[in-house]
Amino acid sequence: MKTYLITGAASGLGKAFATELIARGHHVILIDKELEKLYDLCDQLDSDQVTLYPLDLLGANIEHYKELRTTLTEYYTHLDGVILNAAIMPAFTPIAQFDYSQWYEVLHTNLNANFHIIQQTLSLLTQAPNGQLVGILDRLPKQHPAFYGAYGVAKAGLEQLCRTVAAEQTHSNLGVYLANLPAFATAARGRLFPGENPNDLPSPQALAKELLNDLLDEKAAVSQPKSALLNRL
Repeated sequence: MKTYLITGAASGLGKAFATELIARGHHVILIDKELEKLYDLCDQLDSDQVTLYPLDLLGANIEHYKELRTTLTEYYTHLDGVILNAAIMPAFTPIAQFDYSQWYEVLHTNLNANFHIIQQTLSLLTQAPNGQLVGILDRLPKQHPAFYGAYGVAKAGLEQLCRTVAAEQTHSNLGVYLANLPAFATAARGRLFPGENPNDLPSPQALAKELLNDLLDEKAAVSQPKSALLNRL
């Protein structure tokens, strides 16, 4: 049994990761600000291998992240994986009109929070036989950068952050992965593209299953993954 920490775990892809990991007999630590949704998910999973950790990545300060580390080290000797999934995506807006307060909120949630999560979990990841750090990226802002604003900038920053960690951890057994995902069906995307048929897009469940097939495969985990969505740095 492995232990994975997932941010943005209460819905969408995070929920799909949690559901799939539990189905495969693993333990999950679920981080999200939506406490009610976390409780609902816990009820749905109906497993004693679920730990809920409510945390608002936007409102959290360094003391909250230090408390996370203290709590994790108290109950776990290591973490097998951390999946950096949480993100907020505002409406498409040109830079000239982008609200500065929203810019800071998106960068803080989608980038700064990931720095803190990595920093506070790195020691537990490197204690695992083959720890895995996974950054969830979005290929669309790279292909069509206009109007993605702070969201696109934060995703580019997350990629560089993961590359930096990988370069600094060559002496350890930590594997750092980038998941370059296509558009997929979520409630957030539905709000941005109301005329789009979600049935024409991959489901979060399908993507989570494909990514975990490689992450949980011991041979694939220490080499280049088979999935075209996943890249080991």
